[in-house]
Amino acid sequence: MKKITVKIPAKINLTLDVLGMKNGYHEISSLVASLNIYDVVTVSRRKEDAITLDFYGAPIYCETKRSNAYFAAEAFRKEFFTGGVAITVKRSIPVAAGLGGSSADIAGVLFGMKKLFGISKDVGFIAEKLGSDVNYMMQGGYAVISDRGEIVTPVEAEQKMYAVILLGSKGVSAGESYKRYDRIGKVYGKSTAAAVGFLQNDDGENFLKVLKNDLTCGSAEILPEIDYSISVLKEFGTALMTGSGSAVYALFFKKGKRDKAYKKLKRVFDGRILKAETVTKRVK
Repeated sequence: MKKITVKIPAKINLTLDVLGMKNGYHEISSLVASLNIYDVVTVSRRKEDAITLDFYGAPIYCETKRSNAYFAAEAFRKEFFTGGVAITVKRSIPVAAGLGGSSADIAGVLFGMKKLFGISKDVGFIAEKLGSDVNYMMQGGYAVISDRGEIVTPVEAEQKMYAVILLGSKGVSAGESYKRYDRIGKVYGKSTAAAVGFLQNDDGENFLKVLKNDLTCGSAEILPEIDYSISVLKEFGTALMTGSGSAVYALFFKKGKRDKAYKKLKRVFDGRILKAETVTKRVK
C-alpha cells in the first residue's frame, strides 16, 4: 500500500458535564456525536525519510511544522520506526470552534499512518499526548467521552439529528474557558447519563430538555457574542454551545425544520452559518 485517504468527521458536544478536579485537570463526562463535515487526510509513502505536510481549505494559524498534525506524524514515525510520509489535509471543519478541527487532523494522520504501515498496536497513547478528544475523533459516532476526554465509550444509537451551526467571529481557548468556569464557581447538575438514556429510548422530547454545556458561562465571559448566538438560535430550536466554543448550534429531529431555519439564518449570517447532520458510521 502506497497511499491511504481517511475522512474524519467533525463533532458536537450534546452534553458537557464538568465533574470536578482530578490529578490537576478537570474531569468531564460528555455525550458527543459526529457530523457530516469532514477533514480529508491523505498519507503517502515517501522514499526520503522525511515528513511533508500540506493544508488546503480552512486556514491553519501556525507554521506547518508546529501543527499538531505534524507532531502526530513525527511521534508515530519515532515510535514505530516507519519511513517518511507525504501528508495532505483538505480541511472543511472550522478551527477553534469546538467542532474538533485540530483533533480531526491529528486523528486522520494517526489513523492513516496506522493503516498505511500495517501497525496493529493501539496508538491511543500518542493521541492522548496531542489532544484529549483525539481518541474519540479516531472512532466517531455517538459516544460518551470521560476523564479528560480521552476515555471513549461508544453509544449504540441510530437517531438522526440535524443541526444549524453558527460560527463565532473568533475562537475561545479551552484552557481559559475552564479558568472562567472555576472563577464563576457555579455547580451544575449532571446530564450526560440521562441524555444517553433518552437517546437510546428514542425519547426526543426529554432528550432535548437535558442537553447543556457547563462551559458556556465561562466562554461567554470571554466572547459575549456566544450568548447572543444562542439567543438567536433558540428562536428555531434547542440551542447550545459545542466544546468551549465559539460555535453554537440549534438541533432538530426533522430535516425540513432545520432547512427552514438555515435559509432564514443564512440571510443574516452568510459565511458564518453551516448546516449538518449526525452520522453514526464510525471512522474507517
